Amino acid sequence: MSKKPELKDLPGVGPKLEEKLRAEGIKTVLNMSRAKADKLAEKVDGLSESGAAKLIEAAQGLLTDAAPKKKPTKKAEPEKKKAAPKKEKPKKAEVEKPKPKKKKAAPKKKAPPKKKKKAKVEAPLRVQNTDQRILRIAKRKKKHMPQFRHEQAHRWIRVSDTWRKVRGIDSATREKRKGRIAMVSSGYRTPKAVRDLHPSLFVEVMVHRPSEVEDLDPEVHAVRIAGTVGTRKRQEILAAADAKLLRVLNPGRSDEIDEEDLFTDLDLEVD
Repeated sequence: MSKKPELKDLPGVGPKLEEKLRAEGIKTVLNMSRAKADKLAEKVDGLSESGAAKLIEAAQGLLTDAAPKKKPTKKAEPEKKKAAPKKEKPKKAEVEKPKPKKKKAAPKKKAPPKKKKKAKVEAPLRVQNTDQRILRIAKRKKKHMPQFRHEQAHRWIRVSDTWRKVRGIDSATREKRKGRIAMVSSGYRTPKAVRDLHPSLFVEVMVHRPSEVEDLDPEVHAVRIAGTVGTRKRQEILAAADAKLLRVLNPGRSDEIDEEDLFTDLDLEVD
Protein backbone atom coordinates (compact mmCIF):
# COMPACT_ATOMS: atom_id res chain seq x y z
CA MET A 1 0.00 0.00 0.00
CA SER A 2 1.53 3.34 -1.16
CA LYS A 3 2.13 6.09 1.37
CA LYS A 4 -0.20 9.06 1.23
CA PRO A 5 1.75 12.13 -0.14
CA GLU A 6 2.17 15.19 2.09
CA LEU A 7 3.12 18.83 1.47
CA LYS A 8 6.70 18.30 2.63
CA ASP A 9 7.13 15.72 -0.21
CA LEU A 10 6.77 18.49 -2.84
CA PRO A 11 10.08 19.84 -4.25
CA GLY A 12 11.09 23.18 -2.72
CA VAL A 13 8.64 23.01 0.20
CA GLY A 14 10.42 23.46 3.53
CA PRO A 15 9.00 23.75 7.03
CA LYS A 16 8.51 27.55 6.80
CA LEU A 17 6.72 27.42 3.42
CA GLU A 18 4.60 24.51 4.71
CA GLU A 19 3.46 26.65 7.67
CA LYS A 20 2.52 29.52 5.31
CA LEU A 21 0.53 27.17 3.02
CA ARG A 22 -1.32 25.64 5.98
CA ALA A 23 -2.15 29.14 7.27
CA GLU A 24 -3.84 29.89 3.91
CA GLY A 25 -5.93 26.69 4.06
CA ILE A 26 -3.80 24.42 1.85
CA LYS A 27 -3.16 21.50 4.19
CA THR A 28 -2.96 18.55 1.79
CA VAL A 29 -1.47 17.73 -1.63
CA LEU A 30 -5.01 17.45 -3.01
CA ASN A 31 -5.73 21.08 -2.03
CA MET A 32 -2.49 22.15 -3.71
CA SER A 33 -3.37 20.36 -6.97
CA ARG A 34 -6.73 22.19 -7.16
CA ALA A 35 -5.32 25.69 -6.41
CA LYS A 36 -4.63 28.40 -9.06
CA ALA A 37 -1.12 29.76 -9.49
CA ASP A 38 -1.93 33.52 -9.58
CA LYS A 39 -4.18 33.45 -6.49
CA LEU A 40 -1.74 31.25 -4.57
CA ALA A 41 1.12 33.68 -5.31
CA GLU A 42 -0.96 36.61 -3.99
CA LYS A 43 -1.82 34.84 -0.71
CA VAL A 44 1.58 33.36 0.20
CA ASP A 45 4.43 35.83 0.84
CA GLY A 46 7.73 35.10 -1.01
CA LEU A 47 6.10 32.75 -3.55
CA SER A 48 6.10 33.81 -7.21
CA GLU A 49 3.49 32.87 -9.75
CA SER A 50 5.90 30.58 -11.63
CA GLY A 51 6.94 28.90 -8.40
CA ALA A 52 3.29 28.34 -7.49
CA ALA A 53 2.65 26.77 -10.92
CA LYS A 54 5.57 24.36 -10.39
CA LEU A 55 4.19 23.32 -7.01
CA ILE A 56 0.73 22.69 -8.47
CA GLU A 57 2.20 20.51 -11.27
CA ALA A 58 4.28 18.53 -8.75
CA ALA A 59 1.20 17.98 -6.59
CA GLN A 60 -0.81 16.70 -9.55
CA GLY A 61 2.06 14.35 -10.48
CA LEU A 62 2.24 12.92 -6.92
CA LEU A 63 -1.48 12.25 -6.91
CA THR A 64 -1.35 10.33 -10.21
CA ASP A 65 1.56 8.21 -8.96
CA ALA A 66 -0.17 7.47 -5.66
CA ALA A 67 -3.47 6.46 -7.32
CA PRO A 68 -3.95 2.62 -7.14
CA LYS A 69 -3.83 0.80 -10.48
CA LYS A 70 -6.82 -1.34 -11.38
CA LYS A 71 -6.06 -5.00 -11.90
CA PRO A 72 -7.46 -6.67 -15.05
CA THR A 73 -10.49 -8.77 -14.28
CA LYS A 74 -10.33 -12.43 -15.19
CA LYS A 75 -12.96 -13.90 -17.46
CA ALA A 76 -15.25 -16.37 -15.80
CA GLU A 77 -14.30 -19.88 -16.86
CA PRO A 78 -17.05 -22.29 -17.80
CA GLU A 79 -17.91 -24.60 -14.95
CA LYS A 80 -16.62 -28.08 -15.37
CA LYS A 81 -18.94 -30.93 -15.00
CA LYS A 82 -18.64 -32.55 -11.66
CA ALA A 83 -17.58 -36.13 -11.81
CA ALA A 84 -20.05 -38.62 -10.47
CA PRO A 85 -19.09 -39.81 -7.03
CA LYS A 86 -17.50 -43.23 -7.03
CA LYS A 87 -19.39 -45.92 -5.32
CA GLU A 88 -17.56 -47.06 -2.27
CA LYS A 89 -17.08 -50.76 -1.88
CA PRO A 90 -18.77 -52.24 1.14
CA LYS A 91 -16.19 -52.70 3.83
CA LYS A 92 -15.87 -55.89 5.76
CA ALA A 93 -17.76 -56.00 8.99
CA GLU A 94 -15.51 -54.55 11.60
CA VAL A 95 -15.36 -56.16 15.01
CA GLU A 96 -17.26 -53.90 17.38
CA LYS A 97 -15.10 -52.79 20.21
CA PRO A 98 -16.66 -52.82 23.69
CA LYS A 99 -17.57 -49.34 24.79
CA PRO A 100 -15.73 -48.15 27.88
CA LYS A 101 -17.92 -48.15 30.93
CA LYS A 102 -18.71 -44.80 32.35
CA LYS A 103 -17.40 -44.22 35.82
CA LYS A 104 -20.05 -43.72 38.37
CA ALA A 105 -20.04 -40.27 39.83
CA ALA A 106 -18.91 -40.19 43.44
CA PRO A 107 -21.79 -39.52 45.79
CA LYS A 108 -21.91 -35.96 46.95
CA LYS A 109 -21.04 -35.45 50.55
CA LYS A 110 -23.90 -34.17 52.57
CA ALA A 111 -23.30 -30.92 54.33
CA PRO A 112 -22.99 -31.35 58.09
CA PRO A 113 -26.11 -30.29 59.96
CA LYS A 114 -25.96 -26.81 61.33
CA LYS A 115 -25.43 -26.67 65.03
CA LYS A 116 -28.16 -25.00 66.94
CA LYS A 117 -27.05 -21.97 68.79
CA LYS A 118 -27.35 -22.42 72.50
CA ALA A 119 -29.39 -19.87 74.31
CA LYS A 120 -27.16 -17.58 76.30
CA VAL A 121 -27.61 -18.08 80.00
CA GLU A 122 -27.32 -14.88 81.93
CA ALA A 123 -24.55 -15.04 84.53
CA PRO A 124 -25.60 -14.62 88.18
CA LEU A 125 -25.07 -11.28 89.83
CA ARG A 126 -22.17 -12.51 92.00
CA VAL A 127 -20.24 -13.51 88.84
CA GLN A 128 -20.96 -10.18 87.15
CA ASN A 129 -19.71 -8.26 90.18
CA THR A 130 -16.32 -10.02 90.27
CA ASP A 131 -13.50 -9.14 87.91
CA GLN A 132 -12.53 -12.42 86.22
CA ARG A 133 -9.00 -11.19 85.47
CA ILE A 134 -8.31 -10.48 89.17
CA LEU A 135 -9.87 -13.85 90.06
CA ARG A 136 -7.41 -15.64 87.74
CA ILE A 137 -4.52 -13.76 89.35
CA ALA A 138 -5.69 -14.85 92.84
CA LYS A 139 -5.95 -18.51 91.77
CA ARG A 140 -2.45 -18.40 90.27
CA LYS A 141 -1.03 -16.90 93.48
CA LYS A 142 -2.73 -19.53 95.65
CA LYS A 143 -1.37 -22.30 93.44
CA HIS A 144 2.25 -21.18 93.95
CA MET A 145 1.87 -20.22 97.60
CA PRO A 146 4.31 -22.16 99.89
CA GLN A 147 3.30 -24.19 102.93
CA PHE A 148 3.99 -22.04 105.98
CA ARG A 149 5.30 -24.25 108.85
CA HIS A 150 7.01 -23.78 112.18
CA GLU A 151 10.73 -23.25 111.84
CA GLN A 152 11.81 -26.55 113.53
CA ALA A 153 8.73 -28.68 112.71
CA HIS A 154 10.64 -30.85 110.27
CA ARG A 155 13.26 -31.67 112.96
CA TRP A 156 11.46 -32.15 116.28
CA ILE A 157 8.26 -34.13 116.95
CA ARG A 158 7.39 -31.93 119.91
CA VAL A 159 7.20 -28.84 117.67
CA SER A 160 3.76 -28.37 116.09
CA ASP A 161 3.40 -27.94 112.34
CA THR A 162 1.39 -24.70 112.61
CA TRP A 163 3.01 -21.40 111.72
CA ARG A 164 4.54 -19.31 114.49
CA LYS A 165 6.24 -16.00 114.09
CA VAL A 166 10.02 -16.39 114.07
CA ARG A 167 11.82 -14.43 116.78
CA GLY A 168 15.48 -13.89 117.60
CA ILE A 169 18.06 -11.44 116.35
CA ASP A 170 20.29 -14.19 114.92
CA SER A 171 17.52 -16.22 113.19
CA ALA A 172 18.41 -17.00 109.57
CA THR A 173 14.73 -17.59 108.79
CA ARG A 174 13.79 -14.13 110.05
CA GLU A 175 16.50 -12.64 107.86
CA LYS A 176 15.02 -14.59 104.90
CA ARG A 177 18.27 -16.27 103.97
CA LYS A 178 18.48 -18.79 101.15
CA GLY A 179 17.51 -22.38 101.97
CA ARG A 180 15.22 -21.50 104.92
CA ILE A 181 11.45 -21.90 105.13
CA ALA A 182 9.20 -19.19 103.71
CA MET A 183 7.98 -16.54 106.12
CA VAL A 184 4.47 -15.17 106.15
CA SER A 185 4.47 -11.72 104.54
CA SER A 186 2.04 -9.35 102.88
CA GLY A 187 3.41 -10.17 99.41
CA TYR A 188 1.65 -13.55 99.45
CA ARG A 189 -1.81 -12.02 99.91
CA THR A 190 -4.42 -12.26 97.17
CA PRO A 191 -5.92 -9.07 95.64
CA LYS A 192 -8.27 -7.26 97.99
CA ALA A 193 -11.17 -7.32 95.51
CA VAL A 194 -11.47 -11.14 95.75
CA ARG A 195 -9.91 -11.74 99.19
CA ASP A 196 -13.10 -12.54 101.17
CA LEU A 197 -14.86 -14.48 98.41
CA HIS A 198 -16.03 -18.06 98.84
CA PRO A 199 -15.01 -20.49 96.04
CA SER A 200 -18.62 -20.20 94.82
CA LEU A 201 -17.99 -16.42 94.48
CA PHE A 202 -20.36 -15.54 97.34
CA VAL A 203 -19.18 -12.83 99.75
CA GLU A 204 -18.85 -14.42 103.19
CA VAL A 205 -20.46 -12.45 106.03
CA MET A 206 -19.83 -13.42 109.66
CA VAL A 207 -23.13 -13.33 111.58
CA HIS A 208 -23.56 -13.25 115.39
CA ARG A 209 -27.29 -12.43 115.71
CA PRO A 210 -30.44 -12.68 113.54
CA SER A 211 -30.69 -8.91 113.00
CA GLU A 212 -27.45 -8.94 110.96
CA VAL A 213 -29.16 -10.99 108.21
CA GLU A 214 -31.71 -8.31 107.27
CA ASP A 215 -29.49 -6.16 104.98
CA LEU A 216 -27.93 -9.03 103.02
CA ASP A 217 -28.58 -9.86 99.34
CA PRO A 218 -29.19 -13.60 98.63
CA GLU A 219 -27.60 -13.31 95.15
CA VAL A 220 -24.35 -11.84 96.47
CA HIS A 221 -23.88 -12.75 100.16
CA ALA A 222 -23.50 -16.04 102.02
CA VAL A 223 -23.85 -16.37 105.81
CA ARG A 224 -21.25 -17.92 108.08
CA ILE A 225 -22.39 -18.31 111.69
CA ALA A 226 -19.77 -17.39 114.30
CA GLY A 227 -18.33 -20.18 116.44
CA THR A 228 -19.34 -18.49 119.73
CA VAL A 229 -23.07 -18.51 118.89
CA GLY A 230 -25.20 -20.88 120.98
CA THR A 231 -27.71 -23.44 119.77
CA ARG A 232 -30.85 -21.35 120.38
CA LYS A 233 -29.51 -18.28 118.62
CA ARG A 234 -28.13 -20.46 115.80
CA GLN A 235 -31.66 -21.78 115.15
CA GLU A 236 -32.96 -18.21 114.99
CA ILE A 237 -30.25 -17.20 112.50
CA LEU A 238 -31.02 -20.23 110.30
CA ALA A 239 -34.75 -19.37 110.33
CA ALA A 240 -34.03 -15.75 109.37
CA ALA A 241 -31.65 -16.89 106.58
CA ASP A 242 -34.24 -19.35 105.18
CA ALA A 243 -36.85 -16.59 105.13
CA LYS A 244 -34.54 -14.42 102.97
CA LEU A 245 -33.31 -17.42 100.89
CA LEU A 246 -29.73 -16.87 102.07
CA ARG A 247 -27.15 -19.62 101.86
CA VAL A 248 -25.60 -20.67 105.19
CA LEU A 249 -22.08 -22.08 104.81
CA ASN A 250 -21.95 -23.79 108.24
CA PRO A 251 -25.52 -24.68 109.21
CA GLY A 252 -24.39 -27.41 111.60
CA ARG A 253 -26.40 -30.51 112.55
CA SER A 254 -29.69 -30.21 114.38
CA ASP A 255 -30.15 -32.78 117.16
CA GLU A 256 -33.86 -32.13 117.55
CA ILE A 257 -36.24 -35.04 116.91
CA ASP A 258 -39.64 -34.37 115.31
CA GLU A 259 -42.79 -35.80 116.96
CA GLU A 260 -43.63 -37.86 113.85
CA ASP A 261 -40.20 -39.56 113.94
CA LEU A 262 -40.65 -40.23 117.66
CA PHE A 263 -44.05 -41.91 117.20
CA THR A 264 -42.79 -44.03 114.29
CA ASP A 265 -39.92 -45.28 116.45
CA LEU A 266 -42.39 -46.18 119.24
CA ASP A 267 -44.68 -48.08 116.81
CA LEU A 268 -41.74 -50.13 115.58
CA GLU A 269 -40.86 -51.08 119.15
CA VAL A 270 -44.48 -52.21 119.89
CA ASP A 271 -44.63 -54.36 116.76
